Amino acid sequence: MRFFPGSLSMLTLVFLAACATNVPVDPFGVPKRIWPDAPQTPRIAYLGAFSEAADLGIEGGFWSRIVAFTAGPTNDVMARPMAVAATDDGQLIFVADPEGNCVHRFDLRKAKYTRLAAGKDMPDAFPIGLALADDGWLYVTDSQRGLLYEVPPGARQLANFDTALRFQQPTGIAWDRETEHLLVTDTTEQVITVLDRAGDLQRSIGGRGSGSGRFNFPTYLWSAGNSELLVTDSLNFRIQRFDSDGIFVQQFGHSGATLGYFSRPKGVAVDSFGHVYVVDAMMHGMQLFTRQGELLLSVGNQGQGAGEFWLPNGIYITKDNTIYVADAYNKRVQVFRYIGPGE
Repeated sequence: MRFFPGSLSMLTLVFLAACATNVPVDPFGVPKRIWPDAPQTPRIAYLGAFSEAADLGIEGGFWSRIVAFTAGPTNDVMARPMAVAATDDGQLIFVADPEGNCVHRFDLRKAKYTRLAAGKDMPDAFPIGLALADDGWLYVTDSQRGLLYEVPPGARQLANFDTALRFQQPTGIAWDRETEHLLVTDTTEQVITVLDRAGDLQRSIGGRGSGSGRFNFPTYLWSAGNSELLVTDSLNFRIQRFDSDGIFVQQFGHSGATLGYFSRPKGVAVDSFGHVYVVDAMMHGMQLFTRQGELLLSVGNQGQGAGEFWLPNGIYITKDNTIYVADAYNKRVQVFRYIGPGE
């Protein structure tokens, strides 16, 4: 085997770096910006953003470094992040990336990155929505292929979720901790489908329309406490809330391009205080509401800076109120935290 000058020393450095112990660290540190401005009560803190594993302090292993050294960078860089999910402690983060044909898995505790793509005998995947079960199983929607995928803990690729149901355009997906059911939005069918983990249909919610409990191209979901379900009813420009039996409870929102209104609502999530967060793609930001639908705060405008967005999409909030927003066309996930009062 022939080595070119300098190659042996470089490989030695790579090897020694690979042998170093990876210690999980907080990749974000102290807040870098606060909303709203003083003297108003602070509510949202900007912590940082990430586009690739290195932004989270995750360096490639020995062989991935060899590949990067000889063949160029690996494919852990986000192309168009659309949804995010994370464990309660925030140490395991998943990002759906349809343009990258994968789900990115960032394990902060082990300082390890994994690209979750379709198996070798499967067509390319286009992941669009994510749901993380309490036991670590990940469920994924593919709106382009009309499929659901599943990923057991530690698995390295997407596998087809076994169900006899057929979806036209599955987008949003949520995990109900109380019932251990999966809830899936079929956007073009205008329904929310409720499945058990065996893939059997439990019930359907909705149907086309503008009345309470009906939908006009619904997209993302959030399963809150007591099996409550929030649905982004996108082209009815509102958020709808349902109880554990799928019965309509409440709605708020109207079409508009000013604060408190919706232009193209996408991701929805709820923090530990019951505040409702709605990401709006066309308004390039997220809005924070009380449970009753009263506007508390708006964060964002179009741009590439901290707290600025370009067609954002999904949102996820952990138990400690860390907020992850898929900033799709800025090719990154922005991270915030709610630091305000609990009213």
